[in-house]
Amino acid sequence: MHVIIYGKDGCAECDKSKLLCQMQSLAFTCHTVGRDISVDELHAKVGTPVRSLPQIFIQREGSIAYVGDYAALRRQLLACN
Repeated sequence: MHVIIYGKDGCAECDKSKLLCQMQSLAFTCHTVGRDISVDELHAKVGTPVRSLPQIFIQREGSIAYVGDYAALRRQLLACN
């Protein structure tokens, strides 16, 4: 499993998402919105306009699934245990 986090600098929920991945020993990649990806590109990835960050995806066995925000990531990881 590989977690992909789209966030921004100074975002508390983004930092919590990264910390959660570190605590769970999960591989993750962070992309900064506005630098690594545009807002429009992120909207296209999610499939709808987003109003908050982070936006998180999980890659498993070659497929990528949209998770949502930090709370959704936390719920997803709890459901896996």
